[in-house]
Amino acid sequence: MLGPKSAISFASAISLSACSSFFLPISEKQLSYAKEISDKLIASGIRAILDESNETLGKKIRNAKVQKPPYILVLGAKEEEAKNITAEKREGGSEQMSVEEFSAKIKKEIAERS
Repeated sequence: MLGPKSAISFASAISLSACSSFFLPISEKQLSYAKEISDKLIASGIRAILDESNETLGKKIRNAKVQKPPYILVLGAKEEEAKNITAEKREGGSEQMSVEEFSAKIKKEIAERS
């Protein structure tokens, strides 16, 4: 039987997650940028889901958190202009980085946990 610690460990294991990241464009204006970024990551072998719904950002975040992905990527005008992403970890905290940096980080985490 799994105890609470086992369940938490399973939920946080990036290599076991159904998806590594959820992409949440702040508005429809960033949707094409979000598609471009998610396509790049999927092509490199990273599991990602793009939320294309017309919901508010708060609702998109709530819906994504229910799925318990290791990362939620919020993409707004600031990220699109700088050509980077803001990655929010499930455990808390966020950081801005390039798509290449994020891809390398995810691949490293998967390799370490496999």
